[in-house]
Amino acid sequence: MRYRKLVFLLGCMALAPLAVMAGDTPERPARGEHWAALDKDGDGAISKAEAGGAPRMAEHFAEIDLDSDGRVTKQEMQAARARLHEGMKGRGEDRFRSADVNGDGAVDLAELQQHAAERFKELDVDSNGLLTHEEFKAGMHGHRGERSQAGQPRPQAPAQ
Repeated sequence: MRYRKLVFLLGCMALAPLAVMAGDTPERPARGEHWAALDKDGDGAISKAEAGGAPRMAEHFAEIDLDSDGRVTKQEMQAARARLHEGMKGRGEDRFRSADVNGDGAVDLAELQQHAAERFKELDVDSNGLLTHEEFKAGMHGHRGERSQAGQPRPQAPAQ
């Protein structure tokens, strides 16, 4: 029973990015309330100082500020979301293709189980056959792009 739950959970993790392809569109407007709270001076743009209230925005400020004027407009934010959406869509498609071992355009249970087992091995950094909460979290962060590039080192096993 535990094995089935684990296979189901890992299968969901492996295929979750596919939901991006059917979900939100990058054209949605900037989140109004959050934007207004960050835009302290009310000029309609977020300065580098104002972005300090949103750590992820501050971390990627230079990438979002396309014209390098020191301010992020709603249009620049929407363009950043569109780029993120396209990247997630591509990763979802890649993940589906890697799970579709026989290349028939569908993933059957055996393929899903194989894919889930491979993902489990990736997440189980100390190779003890168990996933700790820390290993699971590190793997999920990897799916958000923090560790998604091939060739980057796997996270260290948590201290026992």
